[in-house]
Amino acid sequence: MKTSSNEISQLSNTRTLFVETLSQQFIALTGCGVYVYLNPVDINGLFNQYLSDTLSINTFARQCVKNVLE
Repeated sequence: MKTSSNEISQLSNTRTLFVETLSQQFIALTGCGVYVYLNPVDINGLFNQYLSDTLSINTFARQCVKNVLE
C-alpha cells in the first residue's frame, strides 16, 4: 500500500503537535520540557500509543506526564 504525500504531511503535523503538547504539559507541571524526562525514542513510542488510542491529544499528554512523574 502506497502512502500519499498528503498522508505523510498530516502524520508529520500530528507528530509535531503531539510533541509540542507533551512538552507544554511537562513545562506546566514541572517547569522543564519533555526532553528532560524522556528521550526521543520514548517520545516516539508514546506517539505511536497515542495514534492507537481514542483519547484527545491533551488528555493523553496529561496522562503521560502523570505516569512519568509517579
